[in-house]
Amino acid sequence: MYEVRESSVAGRGLFATRKIAADTLLMEAPVLVVAAEQRDALRETIVDDYVYEWDDDGSAGLVLGVSSMCNHSADPNAYLWLVPETESAELWSTRAIAKDEEITVSYRAEGGGDLWFDVVDR
Repeated sequence: MYEVRESSVAGRGLFATRKIAADTLLMEAPVLVVAAEQRDALRETIVDDYVYEWDDDGSAGLVLGVSSMCNHSADPNAYLWLVPETESAELWSTRAIAKDEEITVSYRAEGGGDLWFDVVDR
Protein backbone atom coordinates (compact mmCIF):
# COMPACT_ATOMS: atom_id res chain seq x y z
CA MET A 1 0.00 0.00 0.00
CA TYR A 2 2.95 2.32 0.72
CA GLU A 3 6.73 2.47 0.79
CA VAL A 4 9.46 4.80 2.02
CA ARG A 5 11.54 6.48 -0.67
CA GLU A 6 13.31 9.74 -1.50
CA SER A 7 11.09 12.82 -1.46
CA SER A 8 11.62 15.91 -3.58
CA VAL A 9 10.49 17.98 -0.59
CA ALA A 10 12.57 16.77 2.34
CA GLY A 11 14.76 13.69 2.50
CA ARG A 12 12.63 10.59 2.67
CA GLY A 13 8.86 10.34 2.53
CA LEU A 14 6.02 7.82 2.50
CA PHE A 15 4.50 7.11 -0.94
CA ALA A 16 1.43 5.19 -2.08
CA THR A 17 2.25 2.07 -4.12
CA ARG A 18 -1.35 1.85 -5.33
CA LYS A 19 -4.45 4.05 -5.39
CA ILE A 20 -5.81 4.52 -1.87
CA ALA A 21 -9.43 5.47 -1.19
CA ALA A 22 -10.44 8.26 1.17
CA ASP A 23 -10.99 7.27 4.80
CA THR A 24 -8.64 4.27 4.60
CA LEU A 25 -6.75 3.10 7.67
CA LEU A 26 -3.15 3.08 6.43
CA MET A 27 -1.36 2.04 9.60
CA GLU A 28 -1.84 1.14 13.25
CA ALA A 29 1.23 1.30 15.47
CA PRO A 30 2.17 1.26 19.14
CA VAL A 31 3.36 4.45 20.82
CA LEU A 32 6.35 4.53 23.15
CA VAL A 33 5.44 7.01 25.88
CA VAL A 34 8.39 8.94 27.29
CA ALA A 35 7.77 10.19 30.83
CA ALA A 36 7.88 13.93 31.44
CA GLU A 37 10.99 13.48 33.63
CA GLN A 38 12.87 12.11 30.59
CA ARG A 39 11.52 14.64 28.07
CA ASP A 40 14.42 17.09 28.39
CA ALA A 41 16.90 14.35 27.46
CA LEU A 42 15.02 13.86 24.16
CA ARG A 43 15.34 17.54 23.28
CA GLU A 44 19.09 16.98 22.84
CA THR A 45 18.51 14.36 20.12
CA ILE A 46 17.03 14.11 16.63
CA VAL A 47 14.30 11.90 18.13
CA ASP A 48 12.68 15.07 19.48
CA ASP A 49 11.65 15.97 15.90
CA TYR A 50 9.52 12.82 15.78
CA VAL A 51 7.61 12.86 19.06
CA TYR A 52 4.17 14.23 19.87
CA GLU A 53 3.03 15.98 23.01
CA TRP A 54 1.25 13.13 24.74
CA ASP A 55 -0.47 14.55 27.82
CA ASP A 56 -0.83 17.61 30.04
CA ASP A 57 1.95 16.32 32.32
CA GLY A 58 4.62 16.85 29.64
CA SER A 59 5.05 13.27 28.45
CA ALA A 60 5.95 12.63 24.80
CA GLY A 61 4.76 9.90 22.45
CA LEU A 62 6.98 8.29 19.81
CA VAL A 63 4.95 6.44 17.16
CA LEU A 64 6.73 3.20 16.27
CA GLY A 65 5.61 2.99 12.66
CA VAL A 66 6.17 4.38 9.19
CA SER A 67 4.06 7.48 9.88
CA SER A 68 7.32 9.06 11.08
CA MET A 69 8.30 9.16 7.40
CA CYS A 70 5.32 11.36 6.48
CA ASN A 71 6.37 14.87 5.51
CA HIS A 72 4.40 17.99 6.42
CA SER A 73 1.91 19.64 4.09
CA ALA A 74 -0.44 22.58 4.59
CA ASP A 75 -2.90 20.53 2.51
CA PRO A 76 -2.29 16.97 3.75
CA ASN A 77 -3.91 13.82 2.37
CA ALA A 78 -3.71 11.93 5.67
CA TYR A 79 -3.83 12.49 9.41
CA LEU A 80 -2.36 10.76 12.43
CA TRP A 81 -4.84 9.93 15.17
CA LEU A 82 -3.26 9.40 18.61
CA VAL A 83 -5.17 6.94 20.82
CA PRO A 84 -4.08 7.42 24.45
CA GLU A 85 -6.32 4.64 25.82
CA THR A 86 -4.31 2.00 23.94
CA GLU A 87 -1.00 3.92 23.62
CA SER A 88 -1.27 3.59 19.87
CA ALA A 89 -1.65 5.66 16.71
CA GLU A 90 -3.61 5.31 13.49
CA LEU A 91 -2.75 6.88 10.13
CA TRP A 92 -5.84 7.60 7.99
CA SER A 93 -6.23 8.95 4.46
CA THR A 94 -8.42 12.07 4.30
CA ARG A 95 -9.00 11.91 0.55
CA ALA A 96 -8.16 9.60 -2.34
CA ILE A 97 -4.40 9.24 -2.82
CA ALA A 98 -3.01 8.41 -6.26
CA LYS A 99 -0.40 5.75 -6.90
CA ASP A 100 3.10 7.26 -6.38
CA GLU A 101 1.67 10.30 -4.54
CA GLU A 102 3.46 11.24 -1.33
CA ILE A 103 1.40 10.63 1.81
CA THR A 104 1.55 13.78 3.94
CA VAL A 105 0.20 15.02 7.26
CA SER A 106 0.05 18.39 8.98
CA TYR A 107 2.60 18.77 11.77
CA ARG A 108 0.56 21.57 13.31
CA ALA A 109 -1.47 20.72 16.38
CA GLU A 110 -5.17 21.48 16.28
CA GLY A 111 -5.57 25.23 16.33
CA GLY A 112 -2.33 25.94 14.47
CA GLY A 113 0.97 26.92 15.99
CA ASP A 114 4.49 27.51 14.77
CA LEU A 115 6.61 24.84 13.14
CA TRP A 116 10.29 24.27 13.96
CA PHE A 117 11.36 24.41 10.29
CA ASP A 118 10.75 26.45 7.15
CA VAL A 119 7.92 25.05 5.02
CA VAL A 120 8.88 24.11 1.44
CA ASP A 121 6.20 24.82 -1.15
CA ARG A 122 5.40 21.80 -3.33
